[in-house]
Amino acid sequence: MIDSKPAYFISDLHLGARYPGARPEREAELIRFLRTRARLASHLFIVGDLFEFWMEYRNYIPKEFIRTLTALQELVDHGVEVHYLSGNHDFNLGNFFSERLGIRTHHAPLEIALQGRKLLLLHGDGLAHSDWKYRWMKSVLVHPLANRCFHWIHPDVGMALAHALSGFSRDRHGNQPRKLDEYEAASRSLLAKSGVDILMHGHTHAAFVKSVPEGIYVNSGEWLYKMEFIAMRDGICRVEGLKDA
Repeated sequence: MIDSKPAYFISDLHLGARYPGARPEREAELIRFLRTRARLASHLFIVGDLFEFWMEYRNYIPKEFIRTLTALQELVDHGVEVHYLSGNHDFNLGNFFSERLGIRTHHAPLEIALQGRKLLLLHGDGLAHSDWKYRWMKSVLVHPLANRCFHWIHPDVGMALAHALSGFSRDRHGNQPRKLDEYEAASRSLLAKSGVDILMHGHTHAAFVKSVPEGIYVNSGEWLYKMEFIAMRDGICRVEGLKDA
């Protein structure tokens, strides 16, 4: 039986970032979304890069995001199943979200059955063939030794340093036609190999739902400028915005 409740997929809010032209109200709009529309859903999937940077210390979390974290916990307490896939700006998720908020975190692609469909979800960073330099850099950054060294830095200094260097993990050319073609080619190959019905990723900041010979190829959009996301109802995905009823 197909779930009558919708599922929502959001990504690339980059909370804490101050890019030129980015919507300063996006955190307030996210909180409103979590406390209204998302409460009527069965699932919420955060497909990476909720924050511009996230690093957990043993006794420290960024205080500027308390309102967002509270709204997420309220959503879980309301009975919505929330999943958080790490992205290229929040790949060092620790146990805070799972142990304190009840959010299911994933550091690898997530395959899940939902509304009669099989989905494969991933953030998408490193998916393009030409991203080999980034894949190498990320393998260094996620190494336990690198994390241990970072935790020796005072949190205020560490967070300031991370924000200053965050551009290194941002693909500044991700929306060029050549690069988008690479993402689609890699995604279609994954669709064919995995045997799922729908493959969805974020990262490239371009919301769409596309039917391809291998299945359905979806991008979960971004909230920096357009505040678009994916809604799934009765097994069908569509792009929606905050103004959609």
